[in-house]
Amino acid sequence: MFRKLLILPLLLISLFACDSDSNDEKATSNELTAKFSNFVGGNEKILAFGHMNMFQMLEKSAYKDNSLINAIIDPLLSKMAALDKKSPIYFAVELNEINIAPVNIEEIINNQEFDAKGYVYAFVAVSNKNEIKKQLEQEGRLRFKSSDGIDYVQENNATIALQNDYLMLMVDLNDNNQVDISQVKDAIKTMENGKSTDIVNKIMSSTTDFMLTYDMGKSVSTLMKGLNISNKESKQLEADLKGCFNTTNINFENGKVIVTTENILSPSMSKWRVTKQDTKEIASTLGTGSPTAAIAMNLDIDQIQKIIDNYLKTSLDELQSKLSDNELIEFDRIKKEGISTIFNGRFGIAAFFTSDGYGMIPNVNFQLGVGNMLLEMIKEPLEMAKSNGLTLENKNNILYGYFGPQNTSRTGSLTLPKGAEDFGNYPINGFVDIQKLPVSELGLPDPAMKIISKLSLLKFHVQGDKFTLEIQFKDASQNSLAQIINSVSGLSI
Repeated sequence: MFRKLLILPLLLISLFACDSDSNDEKATSNELTAKFSNFVGGNEKILAFGHMNMFQMLEKSAYKDNSLINAIIDPLLSKMAALDKKSPIYFAVELNEINIAPVNIEEIINNQEFDAKGYVYAFVAVSNKNEIKKQLEQEGRLRFKSSDGIDYVQENNATIALQNDYLMLMVDLNDNNQVDISQVKDAIKTMENGKSTDIVNKIMSSTTDFMLTYDMGKSVSTLMKGLNISNKESKQLEADLKGCFNTTNINFENGKVIVTTENILSPSMSKWRVTKQDTKEIASTLGTGSPTAAIAMNLDIDQIQKIIDNYLKTSLDELQSKLSDNELIEFDRIKKEGISTIFNGRFGIAAFFTSDGYGMIPNVNFQLGVGNMLLEMIKEPLEMAKSNGLTLENKNNILYGYFGPQNTSRTGSLTLPKGAEDFGNYPINGFVDIQKLPVSELGLPDPAMKIISKLSLLKFHVQGDKFTLEIQFKDASQNSLAQIINSVSGLSI
């Protein structure tokens, strides 16, 4: 399903690779944004939606400074004058929950698609409907029909419809079904008469290069139906997740790529907070060396247990009936003592790479909060590791472990790479010093190696309901997308 979603922007680009120099009846991108927001807010079956800011990304790519890429892109852009270059391409996925087929877990594990029923949409603002129609008929060899002022053409499971200010592409998720013009009219009616919501308006205010949002309540409801799970707690989870969204934004900036994922929660779900304040104490126990990578997290395990008890107790009881005798022993203990018998929420690890003349050897320091059950399970492996150079201390069921004599200090301060000085300030955070990675030993293809050679640091953190991933480049003066394109092209700007 999502593979079809991702190819829609490329399909739209190919549709407009034809001549035009007209600029009449220009639609503003704000008009399409408002209509698309109404479409999302007015269609109860929309599962996911977003945008790709194609022309904004092209500007950031600095393609004109690269003669080879410019020779490809410029002629294509000159044939897109009928598009509103200030407008992103908007897309949405509509899923018909009534007809969701039961999910076969084995098929999902084997990367096979299950039978979802619904539609994928794409919308792009246009500046001249008649000109685009003429282009598509002349060069695209399409033949438009008209119905109630809508010009449309049907091709296999896709239908293209032209309005005065935008083009709509509607694709049936079933390759054997053709989209009927009546279904297109219903979608257009929602565009014109639907009513957006405050949450959708907030999400749609994003001006990033790429945005994808999914409805958490509808996603869970769909999954529950597919797995044939229906009980009091699961219904409560569906109800509490109603109106909750997860939105991801990707933006290419000078010297970095920033990815943010944020949960927009209902009052019922926002009361749950599964992280504690920060990880400063954990970070301070990971040694005094200069690590290649480090991760630290400080979770509120009691809150996680409450969520499980509140929403998953009956589902776990159903799962219990399918376990083997050996699995039941461990499962019953976890149910009786809680998940804290495995993990208390505290974890940190720092990896240091050293060379022995033949290759890079990782030495690892860690802190792990273990429960009694897990401590019993790993006792023997830990004893074996101690004979291989592990220094280990157990203090109140918190394990402190150190490999390598240069890092055997429980207190101190890591020497952090530039850009990662805030490590420890968040309840979940981490980094990878890319310049210290033994990437030459990975056997990666040349394009990947060229991109990696331009990178300096990857870091991430979680704060509240927001996850942020930042990929930093050595050159902070040039847009990251331009550096990526330049690396792939093999030419210097």
